[in-house]
Amino acid sequence: MKSNVYDCIIIGGGAAGMFCAAKLAKSLYFGRKILIIEAGPRVGRKLALTGSGRCNLSNSDIDISRYNTDDPDKLASCFERFGEADTCYFFENILGVVLEQKNSLIYPSTYKSSTVVDALRFYLSDNNVETELKERVTSITENSHIFEIKTESKKDFLAKNVVIATGGITYPATGSTGDAAKLLKKITDNSYFVPYRPALTSLSSDISGIKGLAGIRCRGDVKIVDGKGEVRAQSEGEILFTKEGGISGICVMDVSDAVVRLIDNGEEDVKAILNLTGKSAGEIFQMIYIRRQMYAHRSCADALSGMLLRNITDFAMKKMGLKCDKMTLRELNDSQIAELSNLLCAFPIPVTGYGDVDKAQVSSGGLKLLRLDDNMQVKDLPGLYLIGEAVNVNGICGGYNLQWAWTSAALAAEGISQNV
Repeated sequence: MKSNVYDCIIIGGGAAGMFCAAKLAKSLYFGRKILIIEAGPRVGRKLALTGSGRCNLSNSDIDISRYNTDDPDKLASCFERFGEADTCYFFENILGVVLEQKNSLIYPSTYKSSTVVDALRFYLSDNNVETELKERVTSITENSHIFEIKTESKKDFLAKNVVIATGGITYPATGSTGDAAKLLKKITDNSYFVPYRPALTSLSSDISGIKGLAGIRCRGDVKIVDGKGEVRAQSEGEILFTKEGGISGICVMDVSDAVVRLIDNGEEDVKAILNLTGKSAGEIFQMIYIRRQMYAHRSCADALSGMLLRNITDFAMKKMGLKCDKMTLRELNDSQIAELSNLLCAFPIPVTGYGDVDKAQVSSGGLKLLRLDDNMQVKDLPGLYLIGEAVNVNGICGGYNLQWAWTSAALAAEGISQNV
């Protein structure tokens, strides 16, 4: 029976699961048995979609404050033990992936996610890591320090160590359906879990005229305020108006986690305050004032076309009850210029909802980080580890979430290596 017991079984062949297997293959001596059980037809399916297929795999400027978790101090300690530099070393020197940095963002030099997926896949094959595809795990039980794993097709597997790397609930077509919570339901307390929710997603609104901005992109910033007017999150970058009638873009996705929590907690008056110009209201006032002197005879839409997209001008002036194509800039008085400037730099968008799991890039929630030891092992279940999106850690766009996948996977592999 001993020969049938794996040294480690990893449930989930995504970014974290594959990296954990690669780190184990590197650290364990030849002959140790490692198995990945993946619900889908191939490993790395969700990783292949990362960064619109370009795979922003890390960030040289990781800031713990840009993560959401129940234990920030432990998270900081995790990154101190295995951070961006360690990730880059492993990818370049062990997996053979040439990396390239754009500002603080780190990519494969090919800018193709498939490069990263293939490098991991080839390395696992070279090191005899086994895979079982199209097998969804239904239960995990433990007896005398050996774990038994059962699948939907009635297969049984035994292991000394088990790593749950099943992801969260986003991109369910790739196999991420919140399986970690289901698998641990019978062997852990429900208080161990924070409910999974979409994160890094779009926001919807029913404000009049917003669908007319579909496809428009502008550089600016966004603040999320609650019913009391308190700022709950803010970010800057590109804002994209969606065809569904809402907003997206990197800066919007970065604050969406706060919106999801507010709405799910019953907050009914959530607003996104948008700066649609990337400038201050004073700067915009001065720019419009000068244009009024230069192009007084033109319509507001035409006179401001050199500084604002016509759709944006129309959207803002309609909010004021004015028509940008029917009114000359001469007719716009100083108080109206001030009102327009303030509106363009602080446009209130009522938020009525958010993108579902098919639209969100990652999930929030998962097993609480404080329930894991320094090597991602469940504190009261020796030999059982959780990594990646299955853990209650999620960050902003820009390689933050993949870096957590690599970090948590490496720490789990280190713990397992010490115990086999």
